[in-house]
Amino acid sequence: MENFNLTKRANTLLCACALLAASPTAFAEWMGNTDVSIQHDSNINNGELDSDVREATSLSMDVSATDFFALEDGKNVSVTLNAKGEGFDHYSGLNNLALGASLSLRKKWGLGPLVPWVGASLSTAHLNYANNIRNGWRHQFALRSGKRITERLNVQGELMAEQRDAKPLAPDIPWLSGDVFSQTSQALSLNAEYVLNDGMFMTVGTMLRRGGIAATSTESQRTIDASTAAAADPVLSFGPHVYAYRLDGTTRGLSANMTFNLLDPHSTLRVSLARFLTHANGGINYTKNVQMISWNHNF
Repeated sequence: MENFNLTKRANTLLCACALLAASPTAFAEWMGNTDVSIQHDSNINNGELDSDVREATSLSMDVSATDFFALEDGKNVSVTLNAKGEGFDHYSGLNNLALGASLSLRKKWGLGPLVPWVGASLSTAHLNYANNIRNGWRHQFALRSGKRITERLNVQGELMAEQRDAKPLAPDIPWLSGDVFSQTSQALSLNAEYVLNDGMFMTVGTMLRRGGIAATSTESQRTIDASTAAAADPVLSFGPHVYAYRLDGTTRGLSANMTFNLLDPHSTLRVSLARFLTHANGGINYTKNVQMISWNHNF
């Protein structure tokens, strides 16, 4: 019932966003944002054994537009429409386009830069891959809170629930579902941002995620016993007896990034590093490192 409710609410989001955008009470102009990034994933298939691990680099571009609506008592609502495209140097079946929308509510508990704030958001996006086995909807609901501790230090936390719906595949193992890429998960993240000077700030964060994981690896009885779904994965098939599995697991992550304000006051350059460690059912563990360089421009 929980998954159905989340899907139902997310599927009404595009209609709500359209109504808000067309509302005569809107007073603010749409604000645009473009983000172009290059990312390297050291374990794109979430493989456990060294012989299974595959790495890949991707180039992505995200374009969005946001409008804000001020309410009473320090509250505001924002609606965002966005489109993102991503292409990979290997595994072209992972190339994808996502079209989505989000609706957010935020309340600030007083006046001034040091008062805390809370917020909630509901977002939905349709994912279209070059190989359609991963096509489907992604719905997210998030609760957030933050506070500026000093003029230089800002902290923020987020609790998010996510649901992915994808095209079921034909099962390769009779007693297991073939619906590998449909998943639910919950994640908690905490971040701290410190301003070093007028042109540079640093962010460090930690993340804890629990839920479904899609991993493509060589067939083994231990992986089969731990899986809730299994099917052939034509995108990441790198040898015989290689399948995609859906596992339940816990992921812990650490991240750090440096953001530089460029000469253009509307542009920033960000360098990010992250490491993730996942413990899945059946004692299946894997790690990955993700490096990213991105350029962001507001207009």
